[in-house]
Amino acid sequence: MDFKFCARYTIILILGIGFFGASAQDTITNKNNLLNQTVVTAGRYEQSVKRMMVGTEIIKPYLIRNRNTTMMDKLLDNIPSVHVTDGQVNIRNGSGWTYGVGSRVMILVDDMPFLTGDAGQVKWNFIPIENVQQIEVIKGASSVLYGSSALSGIIHFRTEMASDKPITRFNLHSGVFSKPKRASANWSEQTRFQYGFNAFHSVKKKNKTFAVSMDYFKDQGYRMGENDHRLRLTGRSEFKGKHNSKYGLNAGVLVTDGGSFLLWENYDLAYTALDSQTTSTLSKNVYLDPYYHFYTGTARHTLRGRWYLVNNDISNSDPNALNQDNTSNNFFGEYQVQQYLSAYRMSITAGALYQYAKTNSPLYQGFQESKNIAAFLQIDKAFGKRLNLSGGARFEHYEINGRGEQKPVFRAGANFEAAKATFLRASFGQGFRFPSIAERYIQTSVGLLNIFPNPNLQAETGWNAELGIKQGFQWKSLKGYVDIAYFFTRYQNMIDFNLGVWRPIADPFNPFPSFGFMSINTGEAQLNGFDISTGAEWKQEKLKWNFLIGYTYTNPIMLNTNEVFATDVLGNDISFSSTRSDSTNVLKYRFRHLLRADIQTSYKRLQIGISARYNSAIENIDKAFIDIPLSLFITGINQGRALSANGKTIFDVRFSYQVTNKFKASLIINNVANAELMTRPADMRPPRLTMLQLAYSF
Repeated sequence: MDFKFCARYTIILILGIGFFGASAQDTITNKNNLLNQTVVTAGRYEQSVKRMMVGTEIIKPYLIRNRNTTMMDKLLDNIPSVHVTDGQVNIRNGSGWTYGVGSRVMILVDDMPFLTGDAGQVKWNFIPIENVQQIEVIKGASSVLYGSSALSGIIHFRTEMASDKPITRFNLHSGVFSKPKRASANWSEQTRFQYGFNAFHSVKKKNKTFAVSMDYFKDQGYRMGENDHRLRLTGRSEFKGKHNSKYGLNAGVLVTDGGSFLLWENYDLAYTALDSQTTSTLSKNVYLDPYYHFYTGTARHTLRGRWYLVNNDISNSDPNALNQDNTSNNFFGEYQVQQYLSAYRMSITAGALYQYAKTNSPLYQGFQESKNIAAFLQIDKAFGKRLNLSGGARFEHYEINGRGEQKPVFRAGANFEAAKATFLRASFGQGFRFPSIAERYIQTSVGLLNIFPNPNLQAETGWNAELGIKQGFQWKSLKGYVDIAYFFTRYQNMIDFNLGVWRPIADPFNPFPSFGFMSINTGEAQLNGFDISTGAEWKQEKLKWNFLIGYTYTNPIMLNTNEVFATDVLGNDISFSSTRSDSTNVLKYRFRHLLRADIQTSYKRLQIGISARYNSAIENIDKAFIDIPLSLFITGINQGRALSANGKTIFDVRFSYQVTNKFKASLIINNVANAELMTRPADMRPPRLTMLQLAYSF
């Protein structure tokens, strides 16, 4: 697809819908549901999305369930301003590809952090898809309320609980992968399937509410050695006490047995593992989250706790591979108090937390521990009916094995209703992300690739500023919003993986054991750009349309490309210019242009939906992947990059029919054109996947 055509007409469509609808200002009413949606993430209390001071996207259940989502990272790749590379989520290009460790996006499930204690990564298969009620995506630094890992933003999954009536849902699904577009790339003559089912039930009895869910899934995978076999159980309980107090326990158990694939054999054997080496993992995960809410006068107090266990028993087909078994325990406790002063129309939120993580694993060279202590304060105040201001501060201290860093961070924001349904906003926020245990101490290998530890790795800091406008519109039965934002982000001490010779060479005829990647502070980086998105719905008799469309442009650059930030054991100076594949200063593994669109129409009992996601070409990757000696063993990277030289668009379609009021049958086809796409070196993304879904709810 020609990018200029795609971007030009997408922007014209969004602006045309918004300003045509906005021109009928007298018709805009409080019935614009999309403009009046509420979120809790940004201020830790319910706020209308139109009053937000940072860019926000809200995803409703229809998109989750109608796409037969089996892993949440697959759905997030369809949300405006978001893209996911190899399981690592990025907002507005805040991150590149860091081999699955560390995150600049905080992931929350029902207000609780959902990153592992050792690697700071997301267990996407642990998120209970079957009862997610709403996804809130907050763009921009949010470290004041949510701490480290919220440097680029937040993604919050809010799950459902019964109110007046019980809720019960069942979902049975099965899918089949098509053969790859190039027959030569196929690794197996057997047809590869996936199938599973999930169930959710919630009931409220007087002052007690319970919710339970279950998910079983088996995926044979589309690549050699890649498969997924899992069972997940989750539960929520809530009890109401005296004086509006509430307490309960959220819990989850996940057991998975699967294989993973890091690098291909070559471009022609894109679905075959390099040297047929694959990694198998038996993983056991548990979390327990007790909580208690109570009031003293009009002040609301919240106590939250967390125990999160991850145990990975890993086997590798390479007999010379290092032991990668790992176990981590993460303990989290937070106290929060919130006071609303009605006389001053002011909300005060304050709190403190303590987090402790430990691991004793060969993957991290034995026993390692990390601690995090923080205190925060945020004040939100309304002036009249139009102006809202917010300001906050946080002091963060962290340490790994007794070595610590600390830093205060600040934020401020404003939202002004300039006209009916026209909301202007501005925000500034600082961030402070400390490295995970994995980033400092991981030592492993996958075939020829080694990953070395860097115990001296320092925290990265940054700040983000944004100017935006959200324009609501309503014209007859068409209603929604258009949101336009300009953003500017600066990072210091940015953490990135870089290739070098980090260990003395013991055998000159076999230098590869000394050759690999290591996390390094790479200097100062800058990202600026804009995004534009719209959410709209149109109802006319028995016909209904839903639109979610967004375009994001970023200019992600390294400010000093010649700055030497490391020297390897051979005396080679490591800088951005010496490690980039292209002569530009564009950060590695970033897309300048992202386009996301989902359109669904419903007529009587029939629903049809189409989604499209466009990524422009990745301009810069690690130079080592296309240079000797690595390119002699991992071939075809440039051929894979050529597939997206002008960008790539992937289309998904879905059809569903409401057979009865309780039963629905759906056909979903992902990557309907069976397009080939490589989003990081030596990793071809899935071919066409055709799924049948049977859903029952009452």
